[in-house]
Amino acid sequence: MFEMKEISLNYREKTILQDISLSLNSGDFVTVIGENGCGKSTLLRCVAGLHQQTTGSIRFQQKCLKQWPIQALAKERAFVAQSNQVHFAFLTENLLKLARADQLETEQQSTLLICQLAEKLNISHLFGRDVRSLSGGERQRVFIAKALLQLLPNSNQKCTDYVYENKLLLLDEPTSALDFRFQKAMMDLVQEFCQQGLAVVCVSHDMNLVLPYATQVLMLAQGRCLAKGQAKDVITIANLSDCFGVTPKLIPQTGSVPYITH
Repeated sequence: MFEMKEISLNYREKTILQDISLSLNSGDFVTVIGENGCGKSTLLRCVAGLHQQTTGSIRFQQKCLKQWPIQALAKERAFVAQSNQVHFAFLTENLLKLARADQLETEQQSTLLICQLAEKLNISHLFGRDVRSLSGGERQRVFIAKALLQLLPNSNQKCTDYVYENKLLLLDEPTSALDFRFQKAMMDLVQEFCQQGLAVVCVSHDMNLVLPYATQVLMLAQGRCLAKGQAKDVITIANLSDCFGVTPKLIPQTGSVPYITH
């Protein structure tokens, strides 16, 4: 569904990314980990097609990413940045409506989808409020809902009936502002959509939270791929020491990846 081959990016004579390759199928959940400044967010923006200065090749749904018309691409991949600011007085529900603006559907159909997904993400109570007045965690959930709405095709069915086959969701620190309850609920919801065919690339520093959901892990160090594969193969003391410069402890977890601690 998605293939990135030997992507490199230089900026002001500095190498940001070098020879990064990544492939995804429908339903994959790829977690990108690494220390601050190693290029994780930049890589995510490359996957989104937001860096045109890259060398290498990126193909999405069998077509070069640079050949996608922006309106068509917006219906197939959605990107949630680490920081989402709103500078105008949008009500929560009106911001979510923007995600359906380019869909050929009635207002009633759009409203139904928005209400269904808002209930699923537990943000219905935020309707009627100026998005600028929301807490960081509330705003984060609203923007994730907006991204998921952006990818839904036209239909009058319930959003739980949709298949997200070949759709791509890019998340940069999606749980950074969420409390303990909503962190787990959000990750469970994303996993549920992966089971419906959604492919996800997620950058996160909270490795103990996201790694159990990952089908593939990409570990970056200084813009290069240090390790890539299943979590059980990537999450080793040697790799973590090389990546973060500290020697961690790995606590075995039954049926899951080890818990990482100092």
